Amino acid sequence: MTGHEKSFRTTDGVRLVYDDHGSGPAVLLVHGFTCSAAHWAFQREALVAAGYRTLALDLRFHGRSDSPASGQRVSRLGKDIGEWIEHLELDDVALVGHSLGVSVCLAYFDLFGTERVRAFAAIDQSPKLVNDETWAWGVRSVEWTNVWDAVNGRFQWGNPALEPPMPPHVGELLAEAGSPADFPVGAVLPLLADHFTADWRDVVPTVDAPAWVATGRHSPSFPLEGMEWFAGTLPDSSLSVFENSGHCPHWNEPEEFNRELLAFLGRPLR
Repeated sequence: MTGHEKSFRTTDGVRLVYDDHGSGPAVLLVHGFTCSAAHWAFQREALVAAGYRTLALDLRFHGRSDSPASGQRVSRLGKDIGEWIEHLELDDVALVGHSLGVSVCLAYFDLFGTERVRAFAAIDQSPKLVNDETWAWGVRSVEWTNVWDAVNGRFQWGNPALEPPMPPHVGELLAEAGSPADFPVGAVLPLLADHFTADWRDVVPTVDAPAWVATGRHSPSFPLEGMEWFAGTLPDSSLSVFENSGHCPHWNEPEEFNRELLAFLGRPLR
């Protein structure tokens, strides 16, 4: 374990590993499905340089954290965030989530509210993934008739053709942090199914902390209209659309993304 690598045990006995860098107001980074804390490298450097204590968790089943036989539910991951904040003894955190990490943050808010959260940033995630008569802005091409096929990888959901070509710096990040394509998805299909079938829309208007929604103009996963709904339904929120990005604007355009994130958090980029 390195000097920045730390861990704690949840109430159900699972060891979760996180990285802790810098000092100052705390920013907690919650990665997406098949990723890890290491995939926040671009943001960690900028946040630490700007005077923030930057903490990035490996969610259970991901990275260096345990992969237990139980807990393959987004709500359990949300509880893990609550227990992490309790372990850290923090009362005024900024939560930043990407993809699944946004849903995990919404699960946290559903369980614990916003009392200990001063700000919330959500990167390219719809609060509802399945499209139906009540919602047209979920994952592209996924409906109730084919959601189980999507979960089991029987067809390519979303529209990968929309994703811009990978910039060289993203390739370098994935070579260092690990490629999501190498993640053993088959071991966590119940978690993916739970993620796909959840509906967090009723939680969104209860998140009364200042919020920022970020998305890529060319997201292969979600239509822009859904991100506009998300930002418009959060009580105190703004929306940024990154013109040269898809699902991961924090990777594709890290300098511009970090400038906007830091502006949202209240400290300009040094």
